[in-house]
Amino acid sequence: MIGWTTVLRLALSLLVVGMVSLSTRVQAAESGRAAMPPAPVLTVRRFALVVGANDGGGDRVVLRYAGSDAAAVSEVLQRFGGVEDGDHEALVDPTPEELSAALEHMAQRIRAARRGGQHIQFVFYYSGHSDEEGLLLGGRRMAYKELRRQVQEVPADVRIAVLDSCASGAFTRTKGGTKRAPFLLTSGTEVTGHAFLSSSSIDEAAQESDRIGGSFFTHYFTTGLRGAADVDGDRLITLSEAYQFAFDETLARTEATRGGAQHAAYDIQLAGTGDLIMTDLRQTSAQLELAPEVGGRIAVRRVGGELTAELYKPPGSGAVELALEPGRYQVSVDDGQDLWRSELTVADGGRSVLERDDLHKVQPESTVQRGGLAAPPAVAAEEIKDVPFNAGVLPPLSINGQDRSGKKLRNVASVAVAWSRVYRLDGVAVALGATVVDERMNGAQLSFGGNLAGRVDGAQISTGFNHAKLVSGVQAAAINHARVVEPGMQGGLVNVVGTMRGVQLGLVNVGSDVRGAQVGLLNFSGQTDAGVGLISITREGNVHPELSISDTSLVNLGLRFPARHTYSFLEVGVQPAGRGEGWQAGLGFGGRIALPAKLFLDLDLAGYAYFHGVSELHGSDILAKLRMTFGYQPFERLSVFGGPTLNTLIDFGLPQDLAQPGLYQWSALDYTHTGSEVRVRVWPGFVAGVRF
Repeated sequence: MIGWTTVLRLALSLLVVGMVSLSTRVQAAESGRAAMPPAPVLTVRRFALVVGANDGGGDRVVLRYAGSDAAAVSEVLQRFGGVEDGDHEALVDPTPEELSAALEHMAQRIRAARRGGQHIQFVFYYSGHSDEEGLLLGGRRMAYKELRRQVQEVPADVRIAVLDSCASGAFTRTKGGTKRAPFLLTSGTEVTGHAFLSSSSIDEAAQESDRIGGSFFTHYFTTGLRGAADVDGDRLITLSEAYQFAFDETLARTEATRGGAQHAAYDIQLAGTGDLIMTDLRQTSAQLELAPEVGGRIAVRRVGGELTAELYKPPGSGAVELALEPGRYQVSVDDGQDLWRSELTVADGGRSVLERDDLHKVQPESTVQRGGLAAPPAVAAEEIKDVPFNAGVLPPLSINGQDRSGKKLRNVASVAVAWSRVYRLDGVAVALGATVVDERMNGAQLSFGGNLAGRVDGAQISTGFNHAKLVSGVQAAAINHARVVEPGMQGGLVNVVGTMRGVQLGLVNVGSDVRGAQVGLLNFSGQTDAGVGLISITREGNVHPELSISDTSLVNLGLRFPARHTYSFLEVGVQPAGRGEGWQAGLGFGGRIALPAKLFLDLDLAGYAYFHGVSELHGSDILAKLRMTFGYQPFERLSVFGGPTLNTLIDFGLPQDLAQPGLYQWSALDYTHTGSEVRVRVWPGFVAGVRF
């Protein structure tokens, strides 16, 4: 028989053995876990099409850095983003046809890769000119609708599109979808769907900077992909981290620029679990560590070369690691008071740590709007001399002309008999002949002959002509010309502009890109929001012939001149037989409301001269029509339409029993008022037709 003492000893022994065994297993498991390599993340195959387009055509300034932006994105994607050389394609200044062909070629290659059961991601990047309607490639437009269609048709599991151009936020606007927050993203190998990012909202300019040698958004987007956006320190940069970093830095750096604050936009519709990894920096061969004590705005530039990375690091925050190519770099740290600068070598396979060194003053930078004109070069204050008042006959025979300082002159007031000239005007210039301001005018130029200026903030008023490169204000003369008006107005007999945000009011208006209205007898433009006139032709809208029938004429032939939101039209109609036979010829103006599924609603008002009789005319009357037509447009050059009209006919001095014009002669809803020499008839009608 076993005693209680023996049982207790046996239990204690088993407990000790169990604890030792458990400890051994835990240690073995931890040892094995520590020895295991990190699980790979970028297990997908990624294709990339990168496009840089400096030439927007027309009067748009030729960009300097769209190509280098595309090269910077290519370098990051190929070095850290898992894109192999054979899966990458780059285009420089392509035509719309070349871009479409490249997208189709990518789709074919991805379609072939999918046969092997691989998970495919496709990245499309564009840097260049654009507007609210689409990409501008050498003066031709590729509509966002067409671009989205082609990108969506690429048979990849994930499609990522990044547009760095003016008004590119229009590309992210979708119909019928729901935008999810960019921080609810999904895993790199299980995710499906699309992510579309743009550098600016629909009504903003994307900007590039000479100092950074590229656009703000792309610069900060690639800086984030190199490690500056690594919030959690895992050396895996997700799409949400890169987007948020680029959004914050771009907004901060553009709030005080001439182009104005720039807000990135997105449309992300992804499904899955986890994070969408853009770059994996865990195995990078060369790293630069910004130590915790380093703080401020930090710029990393290759010695004698381009700016590689720029970011703001709060003083005292944790270390930041950037993945770079091996080489020698110059690092600048602006702490808000001074600029600290250091040169160091980042070796292949090594890590370099930044320490503070010497100081240097940062010079102001100039920017260019991606869609606008370049700002004039800055002139130091010490190079400008103030001459408050100028008077004379000609520039050599004036107070300005007697100055021998060699500096550029600035006047507050200038009066000349023939013409005057000054570098900068902050006030008023008056001349019988002409006034000339070489750089910038804040105030007013008044003359009988003409006014010339570089930039105008105010008014140019003349009986002859006005010319300026950039106008924020008013031009009023017989002939007005400006490369850019934003915002402002041109009023005269003939108005000519490149890019405009405002109104042209004159007999003849000519513009390349008008964000506003052209009001005149003849309006011509590449594109405009609204054209009001006898003839308003846009290159974007073209001319659309139409054939219709109405209650007042059996056959109507017309020409439609559409703008973005309005249209005008000319029309001739005939009722060949019957009691209401006659001719009508007139013009109209209206606006369109777009409806879903290629439907539309047009509202317009037209006025006609109406002639009774066909072979023998019996005098003319005035016919007005208020029309509301619904239509369906299956193709760009084909639509059908129809709807009710409200007609008003004014007869002058004609027999009181004269027939009502048109197909039918009586309506229970007719209203007739008869005077001694005039008769007014109002009745409902209809119109239906086809437009080409």
